[in-house]
Amino acid sequence: MTTAFRKLLEKNYIKLKRPGQYAALLHISTPYLNDCIKGSTGYSVSYLIQERIILEAKRLLYHTNKSVKEIAFELGYVDYPYFSRLFSKVTGISAITFRNKNHD
Repeated sequence: MTTAFRKLLEKNYIKLKRPGQYAALLHISTPYLNDCIKGSTGYSVSYLIQERIILEAKRLLYHTNKSVKEIAFELGYVDYPYFSRLFSKVTGISAITFRNKNHD
């Protein structure tokens, strides 16, 4: 189950942001998916989705000169302020701070 979820996540993290969307693709219930993933990884499905998105955001912040707004849009977020809050919540710093710290 974990392998199938991770493959789907890798392929769809830009379009699919909710655990229920992955559960539907796997033809299982959301609670069952969460139980399986949490049992094998120790993390919730939501956490793993967020981590994958933030990993890509960090990669784009580091390797491109795209604005945070452009990166948010590229990662499937039309609500740029929401993306900024998510980035800060997950990493503990703003996207701009991350870029500045890693470009010195």
